[in-house]
Amino acid sequence: MIRLFFLCLIITVLGLWLTLFLGFYEDPGYILIAFGSYTFETSLFALLISLVVVYLVFRILKLTVNWIDLPRFFRLKELYKRKLKDRAKSAATEGYIQLYLGNWTAGQKLLKKILRTKDASIIDYLAASYATFKIDELEKWSRYLDEAKQKFPTHAFTIEIMRAQFLLDAGQFDEAKQTLDSLRRSTSQDPRLMFTLKDYYLQKGEWKSLKALLIQLEKKGLIKPEELHKLTVKCVKSEIEAHSEKVDSGEHKEAVESLTAFWRQAPNRLRTDEGLIIVYASNLIRLGANRDALKVIEKALANKWNDQLVCFYGEKDFKENSHQLATAERWLKTVKDSSVLFLTLARISLRNELMEKAKNYYELSITSSPSAEAYLELSLLSARLGEDRACLEKLKLYFKIVAAGKLDLPLVS
Repeated sequence: MIRLFFLCLIITVLGLWLTLFLGFYEDPGYILIAFGSYTFETSLFALLISLVVVYLVFRILKLTVNWIDLPRFFRLKELYKRKLKDRAKSAATEGYIQLYLGNWTAGQKLLKKILRTKDASIIDYLAASYATFKIDELEKWSRYLDEAKQKFPTHAFTIEIMRAQFLLDAGQFDEAKQTLDSLRRSTSQDPRLMFTLKDYYLQKGEWKSLKALLIQLEKKGLIKPEELHKLTVKCVKSEIEAHSEKVDSGEHKEAVESLTAFWRQAPNRLRTDEGLIIVYASNLIRLGANRDALKVIEKALANKWNDQLVCFYGEKDFKENSHQLATAERWLKTVKDSSVLFLTLARISLRNELMEKAKNYYELSITSSPSAEAYLELSLLSARLGEDRACLEKLKLYFKIVAAGKLDLPLVS
């Protein structure tokens, strides 16, 4: 800068000397430049001054650039950008850790930082949306998904699947259905879509649609056998109940025939499920087909012994009490020391008005394996027989079993 100052001073002095020595103040000279139809004219003195000014400006710019050190300036700028990028990545990493720990609010705040950068990925947007959904901010999580869809259009399907799942979890079934219907128009065989549809049908109780979807999932090997069986049982159970719910009081015969035909068409693996057998038999009883229901239970027990079915056999009144007592007592020859069978025999004996026999079977059931049901029913039977002391004793034992199963306190001795 000092050299530039002396240079300017020398040029100024030299200019004044030339002006005085050469007489520019009396005759500044004349220059004419012609180029095509264009002309440029000025005095020689003005041209010299202009050249000096241009030279000085050039020198000043050069010195300024050297002083600023542009390469170093751009390096610093790049380092600053890299530092911001690293800071955003660090915030994102910490955000994912917070999500893993279940700290949704902290995770969302950290992930928001990387969304402000150009390096935000589709994963960052989805994670931020998930965290926001967990803290019940509907507008924000939806906005993050919209931004992700706009920025990453090739991942639109994944984004919409996530939107549908969020809507399902939030109980917004109409909006979820609209999203799923839109996705089905583009592709109906995508596994992620099929799983989300399964959740939707299950929550809404659309059993026919679920049953059809389960067939596709089974063909593609996308569902475990245990889950397939469990969901298929739910579908068939709903269809069984639907058969009896549609029937008016005067159409029971047609309903029974329709329900029986449906049951016969069901796969054998379903017709051996004790839960479905009970649902089927219960609906037959509801329609007045007690004898048919009785045959269903007895046939199932002949094929495979099941305590749940034996218990149902004694709980329900099939209007065939003598037959039931004879059948159940024959089971005693092959099934030894079964508290459930003794309890069932006690109940059937009560329906046959055989009080002493019922009392005996209750006591055998308790001896085999004490249960709250046996104690309570024996207590009521003792009261009916006028055995007040025995009634209170059995009632006390009933409360002892019930309380012991519910209270972790030293109150029952």
